[in-house]
Amino acid sequence: MSECGTRAWLGQRHGRMTWRDRLGFLLQGVQARAATRRELQRGITFAHQNVDDIIPPDTPVTRAALALCEAAGPPWLVNHCLRAYLWARLLDKRTRSFDDEATYVALLLHDLGLTAQYRLSAESTQQCFTAAGADVAFALATQHGWPDRRAALAAEAIALHLNVTIADRHGPEAWLVRAGSGADIAGLGLHRVHSQDVEAVVHRHPRLGIKQEMTAVLATECHAHPGSRIAFLVQRLGFNALVRNARMFSE
Repeated sequence: MSECGTRAWLGQRHGRMTWRDRLGFLLQGVQARAATRRELQRGITFAHQNVDDIIPPDTPVTRAALALCEAAGPPWLVNHCLRAYLWARLLDKRTRSFDDEATYVALLLHDLGLTAQYRLSAESTQQCFTAAGADVAFALATQHGWPDRRAALAAEAIALHLNVTIADRHGPEAWLVRAGSGADIAGLGLHRVHSQDVEAVVHRHPRLGIKQEMTAVLATECHAHPGSRIAFLVQRLGFNALVRNARMFSE
């Protein structure tokens, strides 16, 4: 059986978690919280960066991905994707080089499955909304001439972004997509970011009531697909509480 969260797993399990998957998520949650406590105790922070200096790659494929994001998503979701890229760059540990273009494409399309246009029906065999964004990202990248291996970087990063943690073997792109999306939704990891940078990101792309909007969308998704990763995160790991209580964001 393929590893939980991968595209192969989505194909085999159709996004339905096994008891082993759930146990793994619980363990990852405990480990992630412990790691965060250790960092806070040590007072770890990243160096201040000028957010205005972070420029997303402007290429035909990123322009096409942004157009898809804006066409399908409401403004609050579009801004979430744009902020998530900035958080990813701010949280980048700079220990490994990464494919910036693939990372940006993945972050623009990572929540495509939550939009009305791409949302899975309750009767769908596939249970995980990440499958839609992963499939679109792979198709878009190959249409623009990317080899399958590179297109898979973006697609796998989208598929994996709901995992609690990302193993090193999945590459820096998957880690950055997970870090950027989690930072924007629940403030995860933002204890490492200078407060001025947090303010600058939100000023550049306002939040537009995302806490209320996202919790409502996720409630719908959990009801439609109770065996999915997002349902487990919300119902068993308190994800919506993390969203509501992210103290660095008022909305």
